[in-house]
Amino acid sequence: MSDTPVTVDAATIDAIFAAYDTSHSPGVAVGIAVGGKPVYRKAFGLASVELNQTLSPGIRMRIGSTSKHFAALAYMLLVEEGRASLEDPVRKHIPELSPAVADGVTMRQLMSHTSGLRCSLDLSMQLNGMGHYMSHADTLDLFANQDAVNFAPETSWSYNNGGYTALSIAIERIEGRPMEAVLQDRIFTPLGMNDTLVRRVDTDFVPNSATLHMLGANGAFTKEYMGMEVTGEGGMASTVDDMLRWMAHMDRPVLGSAETWAAMKSPYILKSGYSTRYALGLSVGEYRGQATIEHGGTVMGGGCQMIKVLDAGLDIILITNRAGVDTMSLADRIIDACVADLGPPLEDVAGTNITGLYYDPETGSTLQLLEHGGRQLIGLGGATLPARRDAEGKLHSAYRIFDAVVEAPPGDPAPKQLTYSQWGKPEVLTRLEPGARPDMAARAGVYASASTGTSGVLAVDGDQTTLTFTGRWNTVRYSLTYMGASLWRATSINMAHFGLGGFVEFDTDGDGFAFSAGRTRRLRFERGGLTNLDATPSDGAAAPRSGAYVAGKTSAVVETGAGATTLAFTAERRAFDFGNGWRRMKLRLEPLGDRMWKAVVQGGQRDGRAEGYVEVEDGGRSFAFVPRSGRRLRFQWSQA
Repeated sequence: MSDTPVTVDAATIDAIFAAYDTSHSPGVAVGIAVGGKPVYRKAFGLASVELNQTLSPGIRMRIGSTSKHFAALAYMLLVEEGRASLEDPVRKHIPELSPAVADGVTMRQLMSHTSGLRCSLDLSMQLNGMGHYMSHADTLDLFANQDAVNFAPETSWSYNNGGYTALSIAIERIEGRPMEAVLQDRIFTPLGMNDTLVRRVDTDFVPNSATLHMLGANGAFTKEYMGMEVTGEGGMASTVDDMLRWMAHMDRPVLGSAETWAAMKSPYILKSGYSTRYALGLSVGEYRGQATIEHGGTVMGGGCQMIKVLDAGLDIILITNRAGVDTMSLADRIIDACVADLGPPLEDVAGTNITGLYYDPETGSTLQLLEHGGRQLIGLGGATLPARRDAEGKLHSAYRIFDAVVEAPPGDPAPKQLTYSQWGKPEVLTRLEPGARPDMAARAGVYASASTGTSGVLAVDGDQTTLTFTGRWNTVRYSLTYMGASLWRATSINMAHFGLGGFVEFDTDGDGFAFSAGRTRRLRFERGGLTNLDATPSDGAAAPRSGAYVAGKTSAVVETGAGATTLAFTAERRAFDFGNGWRRMKLRLEPLGDRMWKAVVQGGQRDGRAEGYVEVEDGGRSFAFVPRSGRRLRFQWSQA
């Protein structure tokens, strides 16, 4: 700890959280330590609105992506033991990933969000909606089947939850046990973090846990769950007390070598020489002249902010069980109140606010500029963020983790062009004016994204144009609004308050379109559906091997004989990853050509009905089964 003066006045901190100090709403738990010693720990509001239970610093809450540096440390401990390396190719541990996109990507790039790979969690949410169950095997399957990237490795930065899903699976494979046990035995128990654990799903019961409170479309609190399994990417639940203990350990670590922690805290530098300010699960930067290490986390109905002000020896942890709380800004206000030797506040010079949508048809980049209450806002990566204007008139994201700089002619509220820079790469974007709305009737129909197993139905009803995605797990509907050129905005009809939505760029020839969202760039959809289940059988399809296969709690047996190939399933009752309707069904496989087989019911009232298709992989040692509903399961060969 240095000589930087720190004063923690309880009344001043209480005042910062006065709006959350109620007996009728969920709230926030706050912890502050100086020199590793807790000096303030308090909670405001309720742990559960339903039960009218008061929140406390000792109640478990989800910390979301603040979990990431715990997963990074778990991998680094394997590096210390010689069982892994930061420079390992990702496919060494996750060979299922497509060589076309993953070859050349390292584990370090995966952990620093510089791999360029698409985020499988973003893909799942945008194409399937929210609230459906999705196992890690499902997430990995979606990750593995991508046929294009957002950018080449080390040329840019894009936050990638799916990358940390892959990291978690890699750790589990090396360790031979689940992440729950890895983190518990290697980190939580040795450090006395007795109330911290990995909570893979929200549908279980965990003692001493606060309820998450999501904000519905009408602004009322609701119970909503993301549905998918999470571990190292954002699956931890902890308490203020445990997190203060952890932050003290970060200053004098007993877990992890000096080399490990140097790597954990060293920001990744892009090929261009531009610093990402992101290391291994930690953001490294400064606030008002003070060096900081931090990471936030957002979950459905909650959030977290962990920040260390290094020279002041000040640790701050905020965990909330309600949506809509800006934990980063609240933590910054605590720093303002406690640290004396701060630099000047971040400038926000008065100027002319800009509104409008800007676009580059070559790259597909979009930038939305808005104004609210006299404040300039930036629409960036699916989020609307406050902006600040510097003395030169440049606009910057007010949130440190987002790198965005906008340069425009001064005094013009609607410039025709502006320069938009992210991670040191400037682009000239042109203002879009909608003009006359194109006639979309000829484009109506079915489209498909083969890499994600998603069909898209474009429907045109007068002035209303909708796009319905049916992915492997669920369906989500978007309303399309014409923005100009070939660009349409996609707004979720039922889940816009979850941040779902993006942009659609239609091909000029009508053969397809590209869908882009916050962490997905130009996912291709081609006219025509997925594999046609009504197609005529053909010869030449590679068959799956005879024998037993397994996918989670579901088993499959392939039998070949007497000129026929059959597929039979068995599943545990109420298995999450398979519907009970398939538990005892026997299907006859008819070749469609190449590696594709049509799965037809054999016997019973549905005899002869095509119920799905099988895609043979790995020389017949694995296959993917996709029923008519589009829910895809990958089966691995287990024995001959």
